[in-house]
Amino acid sequence: MAQFVRVASVDDIQPGSMKPYDIGPDKFVIVHADEGFFAYVDECSHQAIPISDGKLEQHEIICRAHGARFDVKSGAATGPPAVAPLEKLELKIEGNDIYVRLDG
Repeated sequence: MAQFVRVASVDDIQPGSMKPYDIGPDKFVIVHADEGFFAYVDECSHQAIPISDGKLEQHEIICRAHGARFDVKSGAATGPPAVAPLEKLELKIEGNDIYVRLDG
């Protein structure tokens, strides 16, 4: 059953950065962009490599392998070779705590 799990504090992830997490079988990345915090399964939709190894530029997450680009807010593919979106996870912030909904 999916449930929200406390993952981090908002102070743990600097603005303009991404941080990977492994909790049980779940591997995901939290992104701290100008638009807020977002969580995605830590896998590029083009090739099964960690998207957290990439970089965050303005409003896009860029994969290190082939340069696929994804919208930071929606996970939608914005640049080839990816055509499928990143798998977005539900995230909520309570006080200074970041929670992500996980299946684990």
